[in-house]
Amino acid sequence: MDPRREQLMRLLNRRRRRVRLMLVCLAMALACGVAAGFAGPRILIGGISHTWPGPAAPPKDAPRQARPAEVAGPLDLSDRLGLDPRETQANTIRWSSLPEDHRRAVLDRFWRLAEMDTHEQDRLFQRYAEFRQLPEKRRDFLRTRAQKLKTFMNTLSPQDQAVLAGMGDDERARRLLELWQARYGTW
Repeated sequence: MDPRREQLMRLLNRRRRRVRLMLVCLAMALACGVAAGFAGPRILIGGISHTWPGPAAPPKDAPRQARPAEVAGPLDLSDRLGLDPRETQANTIRWSSLPEDHRRAVLDRFWRLAEMDTHEQDRLFQRYAEFRQLPEKRRDFLRTRAQKLKTFMNTLSPQDQAVLAGMGDDERARRLLELWQARYGTW
């Protein structure tokens, strides 16, 4: 065989091996990306608590000991919401379509909630359960009103926002109502 032809065959074989190796790497990266895309939101937001094995049961012949009170971790928060599987699936789909800054904001709110004391968390979850019991039209109205109120609060001066932050819930509500009525007339 001609030496130039032999050299050309070696180069072609080497190139084919490189292309195959690159294709294998690309397929592996794609598979890892898809797996991370499906598993990532559930892990970050707390869906892992459904599959996480609980504490092992003590053997039946072992004497019973007083167990310390179990402390709920931040991932237990999603269990307390009481979402059905359709809502969880819809949230997962919605999560994948969110831009990165919105995802960061949601995660920040989640961790703020996780860091609250249990009394505050219980109060918030109770209020959320009451909200979910309302008719759909009322919930939509309250969401729209909350969005308008948030937009209004963002237009307030930093001094007004600082004063409102230092007030209690009832005082803050009264003061916001006064400011709203001074600007727009009716609530």
